This record gives sequence, structure tokens and C-alpha cells, in this order.
Amino acid sequence: MTAKFDPFSRVFILILIVMLFGCSEKKKETEYVIGFSQCVGSDLWRKTMLEEMKMELSLHPNARLLFKDANNSSSKQVTQIGDLLKMNVDLLIVSPNEARPLTPIVEQAYRSGIPVVVIDRKTSSSSYTAYVGADNYQIGNMAGQYVSGLLKGKGNIIEIMGLPGSSPTIERERGFAHGLRKTEGIKITHQIYGDWLKSHAERELYKMREALQQTDLIFAHNDQMAAAASEVIGRLGIKHKIAIVGIDALPGQGGGLQMIDSKAIDASMLYPTGGREAIATAFRILKKETILKENILQSVVIDSSNVQSMKLQWNKIISQQRDIERQQYLLSEQRSLFNNQQIILNVTVVTLVLSVVFGGLAFFSLLENRKINKSLEANNLEILDQRNKLIALSKTAEEATEAKLNFFTNISHEFRTPLTLILSPLDDLINNEKINAVAGKNLK
Repeated sequence: MTAKFDPFSRVFILILIVMLFGCSEKKKETEYVIGFSQCVGSDLWRKTMLEEMKMELSLHPNARLLFKDANNSSSKQVTQIGDLLKMNVDLLIVSPNEARPLTPIVEQAYRSGIPVVVIDRKTSSSSYTAYVGADNYQIGNMAGQYVSGLLKGKGNIIEIMGLPGSSPTIERERGFAHGLRKTEGIKITHQIYGDWLKSHAERELYKMREALQQTDLIFAHNDQMAAAASEVIGRLGIKHKIAIVGIDALPGQGGGLQMIDSKAIDASMLYPTGGREAIATAFRILKKETILKENILQSVVIDSSNVQSMKLQWNKIISQQRDIERQQYLLSEQRSLFNNQQIILNVTVVTLVLSVVFGGLAFFSLLENRKINKSLEANNLEILDQRNKLIALSKTAEEATEAKLNFFTNISHEFRTPLTLILSPLDDLINNEKINAVAGKNLK
């Protein structure tokens, strides 16, 4: 049995189809929430790391970064990581302030099923999804070999180390010592902790005025502490040349590249922040792609021989990033314009379809009205014909009735005339007094 639809059902179905296909939105990409726990965000190297992360995130508009700064406090960082886990992040990036205190909370996140990317520093276990960072031991070793050549195999060194207990400090110290092992004439006379901060390094160096007079080179575990050494030497008015070597070689204002270019320090080991690489690795993990667990970033010695080329490369990167941001802005504007035009187009299409539908309904109604009018006209003609027939029959009946009346009238008249002629003499006889009573009675 074939199903039949009335016009209104057809209109509803047609409008529904148009709304489904004409006004349907594109499937949105999955939005990712990435948590980033930074051990300290105040120094230039960490700020550069965050900027590089934002640069890479600009290529992924479907992601959101939640940033927490522990400000060099391991206990605060543990609490902040717990807060990020409560926010149901899809992936956690951690740069541990210290290895051992951060190990339990990082293991907890990893075992709960949240992917963990450890950046720059490691914890005391291997319970993480991926590590992104340079090899601190290798960087320390590279610095030791460079210093051996710079001092020509002889000299006294003060080593300014980072935060006690942090993995970069431990590994850089070991690597630096290994790089110097073949040079017996070079000695590390003093080791101090600057906690990665310029102010702390300055404070400790001021305590070593006499030792600085016998020092040939200062090796600092980052460029900020190397800058502190340069300034302290200048303030103390030390006459002899003290070479300064740092680690980071950051671009931009106040970075290692600028310090090398201005002769404030002699060299710096490039220590990539890994910000871009961490975000790129995070997205490969979120998209279930194959990754390496250990992602080691390469380093290089930067001194007066190559500092200009490094600055040019960085300036080019910054220029390209600005171009990308500008293009993304234009793309966003185009998307907004496209969405508005799409809405207008959808409304126009729906309006056009409704116009066609209602026009079709009007045409359908017109055809139906014509059919009804023709049917009514035929009925009217039939009724008129029947009326005429009834009038004719009525006229015939009237004529017949009139004929009958005339007939009976004539008959009545024919009978009445003789009777009148008969009755009239009888009445006269009855009323005649001369006729006796018996005869009158008989006549009656």
C-alpha cells in the first residue's frame, strides 16, 4: 500500500531537508586543554619557553593552555599540579622545580591515564609519556671542552651552579667536570649556588672578592648568573681579564646573544627551551601518533664567531612568526566573513525554498479551485435542467388540472340545466294550493 502525504506534510518534510542540509554546521574539531606547570616563570629563559609554546599553539586554534608558575617552590608546584588534574586537563606538561619532591605527583598523573610531557628537567622516575629537553650532561661536557681550549689548558675556575637538587644542576656539574678531566692545569677552585637567579649569584660572588682576584674564568649554569658575574667584576674593579661562559644563549633584550655581542660574556652554550617541541609532542600524543619517549634537543657553542648569524636567524624567526600571526588574524576575519555569508546564504535558500513551496501550494490550490468550480458549474447546469423540467411538469399539471376543472364545470352545468328545468315546475306544483294534500305529499 502506497503512503500518501497531504500538502502540509510535504511542505514540512521539504523544509526539514533544507534545514538539515542547508544550515548544518561543520563538525567542530576536538578542543584540547593542556596544563603547564612551570617551576619558575620569572627568568628570561622560562619566559622564552612560554613564548615559544604560545607560538606553536597559534597553529592549533582548537587548544587551550592553562599555565601555573610555582615560583621556585616545590611544595607549591605539587599543589598546582593537583589543581590542574582537578581541571580535567587532556595532557600535562611539567618542568619540575626539583626531581624528588615532584616525582610522586607526576607519577600520580601518569598512572591516572593523563599523558605527561616532562620538559627541561626530569623527575626521579621514568613514569612520564615523553621528555623534551637538551642533554644537560652533554651541554656541561661541551662547556668543559670549550673552556679547556679557551684557557689553553691552564687556569682557575669559579663555577656558579643552579638550584641544589635540580637535575640540570647535577648533570651540568658532572658534564663540566668530565669535559675538563683531560686538562690537569685547569682547576675548579670554588663552586657556589646562584639558584638560577641573577640577584642570588651577585650576592654569593660579592662574598668571593679575594677568590676573584685569582680567577681566570667563571662558568655559570645560565646566562643570567653569567650576567651577574660580569656586573660584579666591573663593580669590584678587577683589572685582569676574567672570561665568562654561560648556558642558554637566548635571543632578545637581555639574552645571552646580546651579552656575547656586547662583550659582556665570552660564550654561551645554546640551551633550547623546548617550548615549541613540547607543544608539538603534546599534539602528537593527543592524536595517538607514534612518538619517542626521549626527545633530546641539540646544542651548540655560541661566541663572537657565530653570534651575528644566530641573531639573524632569530630575527627571521620572529619576522616569520609575526607574518603567521598576521595571516591568522586575516584568516580569522575571513572565517568570520564566510560564516556571516553562509548564514545569509542559508536564510536566502530557505526563503527561496519556502517561496517555491508556498507558490506551489497556491498553484495547487488554484487547480483544485478550478476543478471545484467546474464541478459546481456542472451541478448548477444539472439543477437548472431539473428545475426547467419541474417547471414544465408543473405547467403540464396545471393545464391538466384546469382542463379537469373545466370538464367538471361543463358537466356540472350540463346536468344542472335540465334539473333546474325539472325542479322549477315541481316547486310550483308543490306550492300550488289547489293541489290536495295527498298529491303534494307524493310530489315531495
